[in-house]
Amino acid sequence: MKAHFFIIITLFFFMSCQRDYNRVKNASDLIPEDSEMVLKITQPVDLRQLISKSPFTTPINPDKLNDIQNTLEQLNPISQLYVIVHNADTETDFSIITKFHDGLIKKDSSKYSGLAQKKKSVLHEFLVANDTIYYDIKNDFFLGSTNQDIAKGKWNDKKDTPTQKLLSVSDDFKEVSVFFNNNLVADSFLLNLEPELKTPFTEHSMIDININSNSFQFNGITKAKDSMYHINVFKNTIPQELKLSNIAPENTKSLKRIAFDDYTIFSSNLSQLNQKPKDSLRNPLYFTTEIGLAKTTYGDVILLSGLDIDLLKENLIVSTSEEQYKSVDIYKFEYPDFFNSRLAPFITFNDANYFFVNDTYAVFAKTVETLKSIISDKLSKNVLSQSPKFQNLLGDMADESSFFIFNNESELSKTTGHNKYNAAAVAFSYDSDFAHVNGNFIDHTAPVVKNAVTEHFSVVLPKPLITAPQTVKNHITKRHDIITQDTDHVLYLISNSGTIFWKKKLDGKILGEIRQIDIYKNGRLQLAFATKNKVYVIDRNGNDVGKFPMAFNDNITQPLSVFDYDKDKNYRLLVTQGNSLLMYDAKGNTVKGFKFKETANTIVTQPKHFRVARKDYIVFAQGTKLEIINRQGKTRIPVSTNIRFSNNPIYLYQNKFTTTNTLGELVQVDTKGRISKKPLRLSNNHNLTTTSRTLVTLSENRLTIRNRSIDLDFGEYTAPIIFYLNDKIYVSLTDKQAKKVYLYDSQAKTIPNFPVFGMSSSQLQKLDSDRALELITLSDSKTITVYKLN
Repeated sequence: MKAHFFIIITLFFFMSCQRDYNRVKNASDLIPEDSEMVLKITQPVDLRQLISKSPFTTPINPDKLNDIQNTLEQLNPISQLYVIVHNADTETDFSIITKFHDGLIKKDSSKYSGLAQKKKSVLHEFLVANDTIYYDIKNDFFLGSTNQDIAKGKWNDKKDTPTQKLLSVSDDFKEVSVFFNNNLVADSFLLNLEPELKTPFTEHSMIDININSNSFQFNGITKAKDSMYHINVFKNTIPQELKLSNIAPENTKSLKRIAFDDYTIFSSNLSQLNQKPKDSLRNPLYFTTEIGLAKTTYGDVILLSGLDIDLLKENLIVSTSEEQYKSVDIYKFEYPDFFNSRLAPFITFNDANYFFVNDTYAVFAKTVETLKSIISDKLSKNVLSQSPKFQNLLGDMADESSFFIFNNESELSKTTGHNKYNAAAVAFSYDSDFAHVNGNFIDHTAPVVKNAVTEHFSVVLPKPLITAPQTVKNHITKRHDIITQDTDHVLYLISNSGTIFWKKKLDGKILGEIRQIDIYKNGRLQLAFATKNKVYVIDRNGNDVGKFPMAFNDNITQPLSVFDYDKDKNYRLLVTQGNSLLMYDAKGNTVKGFKFKETANTIVTQPKHFRVARKDYIVFAQGTKLEIINRQGKTRIPVSTNIRFSNNPIYLYQNKFTTTNTLGELVQVDTKGRISKKPLRLSNNHNLTTTSRTLVTLSENRLTIRNRSIDLDFGEYTAPIIFYLNDKIYVSLTDKQAKKVYLYDSQAKTIPNFPVFGMSSSQLQKLDSDRALELITLSDSKTITVYKLN
């Protein structure tokens, strides 16, 4: 198998230097101009071991490699040593040049013989195993070869050859540097990751090799003299920062990417290479700086990145969108084979049927489903640039490049034939008349990623949703499922893996949250809720229970309240209609002991049941009065002070009935009817939520959790929600404008890797059997997205 290396180092290319032909000053000056491959060895090294750590099969014949190593072991060089490999992939000859000194050749391996006369120099020989090394000494330099004719021949007498120039910028601190003079050999090393890109790619190359315990790196320079070489397509262009990794999904198997500052120049160079007319049509590529082909588990995709996204859109969008997914429009592309020939031989693609534009990127694919997966990963930040393996791979590589290739483990096994490394990248960055080249092969062992947030699954429903997803307990699996409702008032029950169990048409929108009850006291749970005109109780299979749904002539004005006073499953269903309350048992019968007199004003909060010191309290607001009644509907605690209620519910906090007023004050009433107020400096449009000991407020863009405040970006926020899971308090809220879901702990510290993409209030729950939590939200009007918090 042919080999290839990839490299980039910031080197200063050099000016040609003058030298004295009558006296050679450097060993590299003697290297023949037509040398195909040269190894520069700075310090003693076992080439066999070096090659064994290479990600490639060496192009040097294995027998030849062994002979070279045996010869090196018989020498004691005091300066750099050069090994010239002749016809690397076929013949067995090699030559060596280094500074001569009396102890260079180990005495027990030398054998002198006057075989030829050459300008006062005598051609000598010494034996290594079964081979003979013929050598001459010229101007204090040792010139040896396995081929007698080469040893007797004329060594280099030209100055400033490509070999000399490139070797002069090699790193003297690296164990081994490699020079390639033949483009076939160079391409074998430099492009084996990209077998579809045929030769000739480049002409002369030099790389420095660096090996660590879990990586194989190389850096250097490559150049070619005319436009027939692929590398010169990037001539007169400026390398660009790699940004396509911000849109390529994390599961990308390979990424081939070209970049430039001016597509017009690149296109002109490419037309010379392909000997075809320049692309004269003004097309979207003129507004790009990066073009990539990514092989993903979803399918192959074309990726574009551009500086002027508005012009890019104008030149792409020629029809209305096919559909919208997570607020991103997906369009039909009228020219599926657009990329098939314009970017050859670097990129070919003839299935560009659909595309979307998001931020500064455009993505093309064969199917809409592939694009949906790319959109989900982009919005969830499950992209290549966030992958620890990819970040490790690019750690020492330059930010800007002209041509970039990435392969993961599965693709590496195809190109290199083995699995020494599980990720590789090569980058070429074009300079004035040459390119820096930089490569890295790594064996990345991913650490256990704590606090990672990944998209678990998404469910796309036929119609937009009118309720944020809610979780309900599955009494069969003891886990949790998801329930929601669409604009046609269809109710969906969805499993914790995204399967739709059933759907049920209702008469209207559900008011508030769905509650679960066990009316048969057998562990099987039912769903209880109200719409504007009905009260429903539905079993696990979506069937109505008993006499439900119960229809009402007058409108139901608050969510259904469900009470279980003594935790004995003798449920009470409380229905609010304007200024009256109606109470039913779990079978739908009127509770005769509940006698409630209508209030003077409309009830403005959902009635809630609290138990304090073994006493039951039903609490709600009407007009400016806080009503506190008992189980029978009679006043338990009279509250005489008027309260200008805000639009927030009533909570039990610190064993007091707690809410806020329109002045932004915290208002609390104790069990004796005494009222207290505390200024919180909240705006008119604020939110309050509490548990028994945790108070959370949101005022404009200031979120306060337990007296700890943080300033959010200005936006349109949902009311914060408190969750208590895994012995920890969490607070979530969503900026509907920016479509970001935030999650904080009880100390007002953001949970790592948040915010995530979402546009509705969210639910935090343990959906499945592992300890990891799941966050459920809407990522567009029809799509429920579930994130897993590891």
